Amino acid sequence: MSINNTELSRASFFQSDIWLFTIYIVGTFEFIFWLCNGFLIIIELYDFPSIDKYRIQKHKKKLRFQPDVTQLMIKQTIHHQISTVLFVPLLYYLLNYFGHLDIQGPRPAWSTIIYQLVLFILSEDAIFFWTHYLFHIPWLYKTIHKKHHIFKQPTGVVSVLSDPIEGLQNQLAVWFMPVLLKEKHIFTLCIWIAIRVYQTVNAHSGYNLPYVSTQYWVPWIMSGTLAHDFHHQHGKWNYGSFFNIWDRIMDTHRLSIATTTEKEVDYKDKKFIK
Repeated sequence: MSINNTELSRASFFQSDIWLFTIYIVGTFEFIFWLCNGFLIIIELYDFPSIDKYRIQKHKKKLRFQPDVTQLMIKQTIHHQISTVLFVPLLYYLLNYFGHLDIQGPRPAWSTIIYQLVLFILSEDAIFFWTHYLFHIPWLYKTIHKKHHIFKQPTGVVSVLSDPIEGLQNQLAVWFMPVLLKEKHIFTLCIWIAIRVYQTVNAHSGYNLPYVSTQYWVPWIMSGTLAHDFHHQHGKWNYGSFFNIWDRIMDTHRLSIATTTEKEVDYKDKKFIK
């Protein structure tokens, strides 16, 4: 029995490294992104007093009562989903151009995985802080970054909603170190994507939930939902990603006393703590 050449080519494509890379990376991103945001959507649509008490901006209406904002979020989220699918195959060639990306080989040693993840986190945190800091220069803020700060009351999907130029800046921060490494494995990259997506969705969640935020465990060194929600409310301060070290060095670390307690006061009267 002869095998149809078209079917053979199709089978070869679906077993190719670029196809598998795209499926693994997009699949990991979408699974974590919608797992977290599915939970946030549910608690936005319905009232759960045991969870709502952790809302940071309790003085504002829930997003379900702000149809213009939610419609904008939906529209921009669809655009981002499309751009993600288009971007990932290009990333495959970039990762291989500067080194070797192992797709189907055995998993690296855990010591290698942890070492590379630490490099990824430190690199992303530094690049994100300084590029984010630059985007708050008045001209760049007005031209580019303000499109992200339209959402002064953020929720998880807002983490990916921005100007295309800022979107490239975010990708630069995430992929700079993985691209530079000579040897990288898809398993490590999938873990990295899961960590980064969870971290940024949580930072934009609008809820200071206990236990699930790094700031809950080590607030003296880790950024978190409180810090980034404060950043969206005021349009400045707290530029960091994973850590608040750069913010402390640059004296841009701020939290509102009111956001660390159950007390609600007018933001004009709030005092800040460093």
